[in-house]
Amino acid sequence: MIRPPRITDVCVLPDRWLRLWFTDGAIVDVDAKPMVAGGGVFAHIEADQRVFEQVKVDGGTICWPGEIDVCPDVLYGRGEPADGTRFERRVVCPGRGSAA
Repeated sequence: MIRPPRITDVCVLPDRWLRLWFTDGAIVDVDAKPMVAGGGVFAHIEADQRVFEQVKVDGGTICWPGEIDVCPDVLYGRGEPADGTRFERRVVCPGRGSAA
């Protein structure tokens, strides 16, 4: 069974975009604004740019303080969030045999 790609690194870009590096070599830029704009568990991330910039990689995905994380498959482009949130992705470098 082939393991789906996981995130190995993250970089904060201007205007609440994130650049993500995946285990298959893909590099994908993700517009995180719609993800954090919904409030709820993301409210403190949306309200404070300094908190947004504390994003880190943990366990193959990205997370923020308070154990807030996002499914790496959704970030990669293999599905959409369960709540129907749509966000833009830009493939900087496709992965080996990937959908990204």
